[in-house]
Amino acid sequence: MKIAGVNYSTSFRQPAFQAVNQKYLKWAEKMYKDRRTITSEWVESLTDDVILFGDVSKRDAIDTMNAVRKYVNQGSMDAFESTLKVIKNS
Repeated sequence: MKIAGVNYSTSFRQPAFQAVNQKYLKWAEKMYKDRRTITSEWVESLTDDVILFGDVSKRDAIDTMNAVRKYVNQGSMDAFESTLKVIKNS
C-alpha cells in the first residue's frame, strides 16, 4: 500500500537464513515456550548431529543457531557462542 509517497507494504522481518533445520528450530521454540531458554541438551544434540554423525550440515547448523539465538538466556550465551564457533571451525 502506498500513501502520500510512502511505501507501507514492507514490514519488519526476521533476517533470512538459508538453511534452518526445522527439527531443531521447532525444538528450540518449544523449549523457549516451556523454560524461557534453550538447554544444553539442545546445543549438544545439534553439535553431535553436525560433528559426530554428519546428519546436519555445518551451514544448516550455523543458520539454525543464528535463528534461535533470541531464545538463549544471557547466562548461557557464552557457551552458546563457544559452541557456534566450534561448529564454524569444524
